[in-house]
Amino acid sequence: MKRSAGITVSAVIVFIGSAVTLLFAALMALSAAVSVPNGNLPRGFRYIAMFFVIVAILFVVWGIASGMGLLDRREWARISMIVFAALLLAMAVPGLVMFLFLKFPAPANAPDPEMTQRIMWITRMCGAGVYALLVVLAGVWLWYFNNSATKSQFISPGNTASSALDLKSATRVGHYSGGRPLSITIIAGLMMLGALSLPVLLVVQFPMLFLGYFFTGSKEVLILSVFTVVQITLAYGLWELRSWARNFAIYWLNFAIFNAIISAILPGAQERYDAAMAAIQSTMNLPAAPSEMHIPMWLGLFFSLPFIAIQLWFLIATKPAFEGPRNPPPR
Repeated sequence: MKRSAGITVSAVIVFIGSAVTLLFAALMALSAAVSVPNGNLPRGFRYIAMFFVIVAILFVVWGIASGMGLLDRREWARISMIVFAALLLAMAVPGLVMFLFLKFPAPANAPDPEMTQRIMWITRMCGAGVYALLVVLAGVWLWYFNNSATKSQFISPGNTASSALDLKSATRVGHYSGGRPLSITIIAGLMMLGALSLPVLLVVQFPMLFLGYFFTGSKEVLILSVFTVVQITLAYGLWELRSWARNFAIYWLNFAIFNAIISAILPGAQERYDAAMAAIQSTMNLPAAPSEMHIPMWLGLFFSLPFIAIQLWFLIATKPAFEGPRNPPPR
């Protein structure tokens, strides 16, 4: 069967996105290499830059591999696109909300405040437009790669095309996966990536938000140590398809949802957040943010909750994969 134009175009978009991400990583690495030794950037920027460069490179590798897999019509590449589209949607929708409703302040010394405000409005609308395109792209990919006509082009032994719009393909064990659903492989990778990112908070001396309060010093070290150990354990258990890891991960993600919500609605949460941001700006030698640039705590829920919920859905849907020969039921 001939490869459809939609698959080819999707692969091209993935390659372009990977190239842009790689350029971003190179610019970030260059900034860290040139500016940090001269003391021109905030303290701790080098560690933050290194982390984001590593994350960007991982996404580039994922993107290039998926794009090549699409051109070869590999089943794992189709599933990879479904998972990526779901994550993209979870990140793009909050970004769109932020640009639509968050007011960006104009410089205090602007010669023409009215013109500056107009430029800021245009900037907001352009940013909102970019995120709107990402939302549309993610939605189209979710529909397209679950479409039966598209599925039929990726049919592989053991898989049959089914009708429309479900994500079950990303939860099933395929011959390409070594016995592990691709969605679980990605979640395990995200768990490990999250564990590796936690120590960065200590290096740059960022306070730790936990159950609505910010912690520093020995308490922060204790909380981050527990979080790191838990996420590394979960990453290993999910990679090995251990049933205890799936159950533990479900409880862990539910706790993450509770932590996010309680941190946003607990009385005094906004005041504590504003104080923590002021402390971070002071620690990193950053200028104080203008009063107009006020970020409400609830806005963070638009970013965190969909991202957590998607992982939770995949974990619940992949239960059969954890009940195979590796995890025989108790007698």
